[in-house]
Amino acid sequence: MNDLLIQEATFVVVDVETTGMSPIDDRITELAMMKVQGGVLRDEFSTLVNPLISIPNYVTELTGIDNLIVRDAPTAREVVPYMAEFLENAIFVAHNVGFDWSFVYHTARRERGLALSNFRLCTAKLSRVILPYLPSKSLGPVARFLDINIHQRHRASGDAFATALVLVKYLSYLQKRYAIQTVEELMRYQEIVEKVENPQS
Repeated sequence: MNDLLIQEATFVVVDVETTGMSPIDDRITELAMMKVQGGVLRDEFSTLVNPLISIPNYVTELTGIDNLIVRDAPTAREVVPYMAEFLENAIFVAHNVGFDWSFVYHTARRERGLALSNFRLCTAKLSRVILPYLPSKSLGPVARFLDINIHQRHRASGDAFATALVLVKYLSYLQKRYAIQTVEELMRYQEIVEKVENPQS
């Protein structure tokens, strides 16, 4: 995988909506995954998920997802096999990847005993280096700066699609600006970003 050219690699951009912030105690209510290959969106998987627990009002106010909407949706246990198949050995990408990865990883492990081990790439981390002058590196401001329209903010499909477009722009930039051509070089670049942000680690 490491010596694979970026143009030949598969990236799966993921966004989850959840009942809260804890991947242990909270649950996924919506999942969207966008498969990017060769700078093009090739495939998509998205679904509401019945969390089997009550969705807090503040979450409904933010996302529009309530208990009624997810009542007939598949459960996480039903969704995980499709999620894992879609991911396969792709590079897992998200804006603030730690959040989305933690929910996907813990859900797969809890529901089906699967231990996912995908390489992970964070577009928020890349934003802090590529767009250092932007006051906020959250998805909304980044998308606006890059002229990307988010059709449904705080819904998984809308946010995942926008993040996929951010990814395509960033990969093109890194290839042209720094001649980054392989997955190994891309992962090394992200590691440099992490060391700059966390010099003691």
